Amino acid sequence: MAEIKYIKHVNLVCVGSELFYHVSNTNVHTATRILEMHDFCLNYNVIVPDDLEKIIKSVKFCMDNGDAIIISGGLGPTFDDITREAVSELTGKNLSFSESAWEDIKERFRTRGIENIPEKNRKQAMMLEGATKLTNTIGTAPGMMVEYKDRVIFLLPGVPKEFEEMLQFQVIPELLRRKNDRVSKSFVRMGFGIVGEPEAVVEEKTDKLRKEIESQGGIWTILALPYLIELWLKIPQSKKNVFCDVEEQLKEIFGVSFLGTGSSISIPESLFNLLKEKNLTCCFAESCTGGLAGHLITEIPGSSEIFNGSIVAYSNKMKKKFLKVPKTILRKYGAVSEQTAIAMAKGARKYGKSDVSLAITGIAGPSGGSVEKPVGLVYMAVALKNNHIISKKFQFSGQRSVIKMRTALAGIDLLRRVIQETKL
Repeated sequence: MAEIKYIKHVNLVCVGSELFYHVSNTNVHTATRILEMHDFCLNYNVIVPDDLEKIIKSVKFCMDNGDAIIISGGLGPTFDDITREAVSELTGKNLSFSESAWEDIKERFRTRGIENIPEKNRKQAMMLEGATKLTNTIGTAPGMMVEYKDRVIFLLPGVPKEFEEMLQFQVIPELLRRKNDRVSKSFVRMGFGIVGEPEAVVEEKTDKLRKEIESQGGIWTILALPYLIELWLKIPQSKKNVFCDVEEQLKEIFGVSFLGTGSSISIPESLFNLLKEKNLTCCFAESCTGGLAGHLITEIPGSSEIFNGSIVAYSNKMKKKFLKVPKTILRKYGAVSEQTAIAMAKGARKYGKSDVSLAITGIAGPSGGSVEKPVGLVYMAVALKNNHIISKKFQFSGQRSVIKMRTALAGIDLLRRVIQETKL
């Protein structure tokens, strides 16, 4: 068969019934990021369950609409790992046992201190006729590259770390070898974060800017996340100076609600960077979020430099004992009130021995609400080292987990805004 050339458009098939239920498909994000870094376009992402006929149809669809197909998942040793079989049936290429692949699998087990290798793992050594083996340096499942009908198909494991490494170091070099640079248009991509603004408001305020960008050949995408709107701009390499102009315009339009730029935009990281820049420490007092705000901050490496801890005071008893919230306030105004949030913030800053503090109290639901205090009602307060207190009332909607996440992010952002707008 003649060598396949001039790959530009790549399609991704993610195999696994679990992707329809409780497992997030992060491989599509990884694939988009890595492919765009090398000037390839991800045309389609198809998610398909562990069903032979559906996998075959999905791969065939991607073959009809792209130059290369990457399949993630279905290369394990269990009964429902049937990607090899599906590609075998589609291409007519037989599966046969590879001693070389089996030796690699056994060596991977030995490095983990396992000598008695389950016999069922021999299934992972079954290779398609004429396929090139792709080395998996992390897991046990080898990948494959096979050519069929002027298309190239890559079979990769679905485990995110394995998928990312093999895509970067096994697939990309092969795609680059087959790339037609004469017709390539080099694009660059940048993200811009807007926090605390509804998606429709962001769209309305940036409509004129979007049209200007699109008139220059750029691609403008708006993505709504919990308490954060991301604007993604993709423009030709020759016009990358446009990014600076866009950033300045967004700063002017949104002010303190403009979070920043980059390939990864994060509300917690924005607070982390600000606290580090100003050499400040913070402490949280959390009720309805149950420590979620603290968790989000401590996901950042080096957060111990700026974060002293989070006091999770869920009950009134804990609020009184650890945050010294006066029982008169709790009796008169209730746990979910501006007064309680202020008292919690004062207690957190004092007993957390921090420069600034954030307090959160609210009703996450689905029960516990009333006409006066509905589900989703949240009060927050920020205490500064000059004894200045700033409080704010929020009303969130959604399921309990959604309210908790929005509340935690809104609280972190409130602290960021207060610090940014106050001389400390």
